[in-house]
Amino acid sequence: MIKAYYTAANGATGCQNYLDIISNNMANIQTQGFKKSKPEFSDLIYTNIKGPEGADTELKSGSGSKINKVDVVFTQGAPCQTGVATDFTIQGDGFFMVQFEDENLYTRGGNFEITNIDGENYFTYQGGYVLNSDEEPIILEDTEDINNMEPGVFVFENNMDLEQTGNNLYRIKNDDAEYELLENPKVMKGWLEASNVEVSEEMIKLIQLQRAFQLNSSIVKTSDEIEQTINTLKS
Repeated sequence: MIKAYYTAANGATGCQNYLDIISNNMANIQTQGFKKSKPEFSDLIYTNIKGPEGADTELKSGSGSKINKVDVVFTQGAPCQTGVATDFTIQGDGFFMVQFEDENLYTRGGNFEITNIDGENYFTYQGGYVLNSDEEPIILEDTEDINNMEPGVFVFENNMDLEQTGNNLYRIKNDDAEYELLENPKVMKGWLEASNVEVSEEMIKLIQLQRAFQLNSSIVKTSDEIEQTINTLKS
């Protein structure tokens, strides 16, 4: 019965972690350019079931499962027209590059702003400088020049080289990650990319997750009742 406790506890923990991922996805349904996360589960250690006189059998007993990793799903969200001159969306693969004090980060969110810093008008996003194709901050000599300004679009050999940092931004997690400037990108002005989170899909996962958690809770309860019965018989 102790093994049943551990197996059910591992299952309940996995459900809790999965719920956190679903909650984050649901919370960002309205976040422009947001990419949902998807967990990958793996089995925990299997052990051979002992037969008569302690001999190993072909039967195996598992110890439950756990979330092995969490991947970001980089499918494109639907484009939404806003008519705002500082809004941009990328059609196809690629990311905007944003410069912060410590590092350059990447985003699919294109709801930029014009911020006056030290007398210069910069393109900014989440407090960072939006970079052009030369990886330099975009400076507007005149706010009317916005129609001629093009943020750089950069593509990675493998998008899995990126990890989420919060605020709809990504950083490079592998030292050997490679990216390059995308020549002639299809960037739409006055449009934004919607989140790729599907409400119906997340709700189905939530219902499945609730049932899985209830099942694990039932295992714990049943195991406890059996333990109590065994202890009563011993006494």
